[in-house]
Amino acid sequence: MEHGKQPLAGAGRAGIQMSLLPAAWVALLVAGVVLAFLAAENERLPGDLAVMRWAQSLPLPGMAVSRFVRVLGATEVVLAAGAILVALLWVFHRRREAVLLACGLALLPLLQHGLKELVGRPRPTPEVADLRAGFSSPSFPAGHVMSPTVLYGFLAYLLLRNGVAWPIAVPMLALSFAVLLLAGPANVYVGVHWPSDVVGGYVWGLLLLLPLVGLDRLAARR
Repeated sequence: MEHGKQPLAGAGRAGIQMSLLPAAWVALLVAGVVLAFLAAENERLPGDLAVMRWAQSLPLPGMAVSRFVRVLGATEVVLAAGAILVALLWVFHRRREAVLLACGLALLPLLQHGLKELVGRPRPTPEVADLRAGFSSPSFPAGHVMSPTVLYGFLAYLLLRNGVAWPIAVPMLALSFAVLLLAGPANVYVGVHWPSDVVGGYVWGLLLLLPLVGLDRLAARR
């Protein structure tokens, strides 16, 4: 009887986790819309300037790490790397995941560009921040945060869910989590984004990522 109850308990936990995804998505959507509205109305939010100056005074993550993370998180690089991952998933018969990721990558630049143009928030200026990198688009949300959140978040999910052999999974997970964790600090450190831009990048990246994860888990259960 004990052995018979374990799958049921596991299925129950999985069901509870699945039911939380829509609620988490709605909460993130509310947060994302509020942040976008505030960013549209304010060049910076309370605390943005103080946090940026504090972050830029720290020795870490430093210019070398920040530049490397920003390269990996650039939307163009994310789309190219994502296309390679889609192709590999398709070749290895993980076609559901390949299609989901392809859809997410197709929506990513459209959503990101649309938000940036709709909000139209200016970047930090040399008068208030030490600009250590260039930029070519409005500030909110941080594209170098939003883009890697989608790709490296989905990659981490795939590696954890599919039981990939540890010699492959460990370095790939380490890279994914490092980029996810450092994307925000790196963009504040180089002075091209306010901290609230970074928060917006994570929020809107998760808003695109969670449906991909939820649809994959739902399809796997069926």
